[in-house]
Amino acid sequence: MTPSAITHIPAVNPATLMTTCRPGPGYRLAFVSIPLLMEHCLAIPIRDAFRTLPPLSFSTHDFREPFLGPDEITTLNRFKALKKQIEWMAGRYAAKQLARQFIDGRPSLDSTRVAYRTKGAPYLAQNPSLSLSISHSWDYAVAGLGLSPARVLGLDLEKIRPESRNTLLKTAFTDREAKALPPMDDDGLFLRWTAKEAYLKYIGQGFHESLKRIEILDNTIFHHARPVPSLTLCSLLPLTGYAFSMVC
Repeated sequence: MTPSAITHIPAVNPATLMTTCRPGPGYRLAFVSIPLLMEHCLAIPIRDAFRTLPPLSFSTHDFREPFLGPDEITTLNRFKALKKQIEWMAGRYAAKQLARQFIDGRPSLDSTRVAYRTKGAPYLAQNPSLSLSISHSWDYAVAGLGLSPARVLGLDLEKIRPESRNTLLKTAFTDREAKALPPMDDDGLFLRWTAKEAYLKYIGQGFHESLKRIEILDNTIFHHARPVPSLTLCSLLPLTGYAFSMVC
């Protein structure tokens, strides 16, 4: 591992809609507050209890800022829960903002398209050679962009929920990982979980590979029990109550 390649991921300001940062040469991140996105970008009120509500039928008139194209709104309206709709649009908002800032020609938000590869990895249709990674959890979404084809990344953000500890240990960690974790260290557990998820996104596998085939031991990533060379792993707490990892 070469942690020095990640130079700066500042604490995210929860009072701002979007925080962008340069975590290392050739990479950019954008963290988006989902509550502030709903407040500032939607022309219709969405209640705080959106996570338990049925889906809405959105139209172009429901957005103060046009950041989704008509075809994307059609896709948005296929989701079966409002929570999924909001998370999906937040992830796209973050990715499109990065595209507008760092893609040649500075495309408008509503003309930028996020497409998916065979196993679900996202990419920007305007520049498929660039690495894109998106994650969301609870009140935040984050997107990461590599600014050249050689800058590949994967990232994951998770809200730290101690009540999920036992389930997470059983489903996502091997016995030797569990033994290496300090007892009652929820921050450490979730940081390692995000590192596993970030690595799977880095290799473009997503849900197509078991988390138990990935191990994080002594800040080293093992895949099928073999250490993975020449990678940078950065795991930290950018927000109170959230764990984040980036693999590049």
